[in-house]
Amino acid sequence: MDKSANNDEQWEGNDGLDLVHVWAVINRRKWSILTLAFVVSLLTGLIVYAMTPVYQASAIVHIQSEQANIVSIEEVYGIDARRDDYYNTQAEILKSRTIAGKVIDAHGAVPPAPSALPSFDLRSLLPFKPPEPPGGPVNIDPREGQITAYLSGLTIAPILRTQLVRIYYESPDPRRAASYANAHAGAYIESILDARLSVTQSASSWMGKRVEELRLNLQESESRLQAYREQEKLIDAEGIQALPTLRINDLSARLVDARRRLSTTRIAYLQVYGESSGSIESVPAVLDNPAVQQFRQVQAQAEQRVAELAKRYGPKHPKMIAAQSELAEATENLQAQQGVVSGSIRAEYLAAQSEVRALEEELDSAKQQYQEVTRKGADLAELQREVDTNRQLYELFYSRMRETAQTGDLESVNARVVQAAVVPAVPISPRKKAAVMMAFAFSLAAGIGAVFLLEQLSNTIRSSSDVEEKIGLPLLGSVPMLGKRASDQAATALFVEQEKEFGEAIRSIRTGLTLSDIENPAKVILVTSSIVEEGKSTVAMNLALAFAKVERVLLIDADMRRPSIARELNLDRDTPGLPELLASKAHLNKSITFRDDYNLEILKTGAVPADPLELLSPASFSRIMNTLRNTYDRIIIDSPPVLPVSDPAILSTHADSIVYVVKFDSTGMQQIKAGVQQLRRHHARIAGVVLNQVDIRKAEKYGDISYGGYYEYTEADAKKERRTRHATAASL
Repeated sequence: MDKSANNDEQWEGNDGLDLVHVWAVINRRKWSILTLAFVVSLLTGLIVYAMTPVYQASAIVHIQSEQANIVSIEEVYGIDARRDDYYNTQAEILKSRTIAGKVIDAHGAVPPAPSALPSFDLRSLLPFKPPEPPGGPVNIDPREGQITAYLSGLTIAPILRTQLVRIYYESPDPRRAASYANAHAGAYIESILDARLSVTQSASSWMGKRVEELRLNLQESESRLQAYREQEKLIDAEGIQALPTLRINDLSARLVDARRRLSTTRIAYLQVYGESSGSIESVPAVLDNPAVQQFRQVQAQAEQRVAELAKRYGPKHPKMIAAQSELAEATENLQAQQGVVSGSIRAEYLAAQSEVRALEEELDSAKQQYQEVTRKGADLAELQREVDTNRQLYELFYSRMRETAQTGDLESVNARVVQAAVVPAVPISPRKKAAVMMAFAFSLAAGIGAVFLLEQLSNTIRSSSDVEEKIGLPLLGSVPMLGKRASDQAATALFVEQEKEFGEAIRSIRTGLTLSDIENPAKVILVTSSIVEEGKSTVAMNLALAFAKVERVLLIDADMRRPSIARELNLDRDTPGLPELLASKAHLNKSITFRDDYNLEILKTGAVPADPLELLSPASFSRIMNTLRNTYDRIIIDSPPVLPVSDPAILSTHADSIVYVVKFDSTGMQQIKAGVQQLRRHHARIAGVVLNQVDIRKAEKYGDISYGGYYEYTEADAKKERRTRHATAASL
């Protein structure tokens, strides 16, 4: 495979961009594009060279993010320089009208800038007067207008990733530009000093009032504390509160012991006096009593003695009686002692109850005393805390007030000018060369864009490629446009013999029609167009003349509404023609005119009939066409245009092939498509399109390069050959 051919295919198919087509579009409009670019560049140059030059000066200000305070008074100023929006805030302050007003007050107002162009109020062109605002016209302060004019020349530009801000000022006067830039930086620093002084004075005044309020609050709280101490007779609150605590602890311990004793005595008491109690002698508390045990031992000894004497003596024996008396006495003493013990148990139990009750009452009293002392201590502590808080606030604000008063005289700022503005030597605008070059570039691009826009909006046929792409029909040939001299010199509309380019184009169409279907040649050829004035009659006549060179041809003028063949070929219009033949008012032999100079037979239309469409009935026209088909080798029918009338639709049913004539760069695509569609609805066989009246030079610009170059070359070559022959003959 040829690599170059492959590369060409890749080049043409790259993103669907046809560079040849692009260049052709630009090339055929190049003078218009260049003229537009030249005019716009010239106007731009005149404007920029008439404009007043503007100079720009700049000063650089350093704004510190953290200021070195001698004392810690950030709370007073309320400035947190570490915030991200600090520099943006300072930049907006630099743009403020307040600072601009200070500069104007110190250095005067901005003079009005001279205008290169005359001023004109567009509102004077309005047919009505614009409505005024409610309340009548607004009176604007002249100073506000001066500030606005000043700010229009000011630009504030923070330098990224630094603490520097650049102040630009633009003015037609270079000295004024530098003066304003430096004055603006100074006014900004002065505004910081004024703001700090104002804040310091405001803070000092506010703190003085606040300190006095805090002093009165402190005195009042101290008075309440002292009055409460005197009222409650409190000297040492902590010592007074400790005594009830010790007493409660002691009473609690004694109450525990008393309750333990009460519990012990209660058990013994219940054993003696309880409902389930038995004999007192079996009560453990009685049995365990030492005196009872002693009396029980005496009783046991008396009983043992009685028992021993009873063995030896009788009941009446004195010893026996004495022993029994001792036993009775011992028993009585034991019972008496047991009664004493049970009484002591009761007494101990009652005493324990009384002691527990007394201790509980005393403990309750001690707790109440403790609560009272605690309440007094809490009230005293609250009053003491209030005094301490008021004292701390008073001391803090008093200290801050003194610090503020001291720092108010320092007038320290966190901004300074690090680079003053100098008088600029070169203006920044207008950039004359750059403006002209940009105007040329933009106008050139705009011109190219406009050309391509017009190309896309084009609705006509401008090249042979448009025929197939836009219409979808093959191109039979392109007929060049005749010059005015050739049209005036020709006796008839037959140009095949007189004009070489025209004749060659007609013969090419004849060849195409002949070779389109050799086995089944088109005998009847209908020539039509979309609208009038497209040259279809000229194409039909010259195509018939071209066929007449090799065949027997009949040319039929079927345009019975606007006939032109008889006029163009200088035929007698009074003789019978197609209308008379269709109306059966004349014979075929009498209706056909023979031009022996062209070897061409013509069936003309003389007088215009009243209703041409009625004459074109299928029966009458078919009868005539059948006769003519058997007589002639080729029949060329000049038909009316398709869109104005329906005659071509009827005629197309009798034609073997249709030649559709389109005028170069004239007929709209909608008209062409509508005409073709109308013929196709009647199943007409359209052989192709003839592009008529082609401007060769214009067609070459649109990509058709197969016309002028060849004919211009052959004509020049012929002249050259004639000169060569004459020179050779002269030499001989």
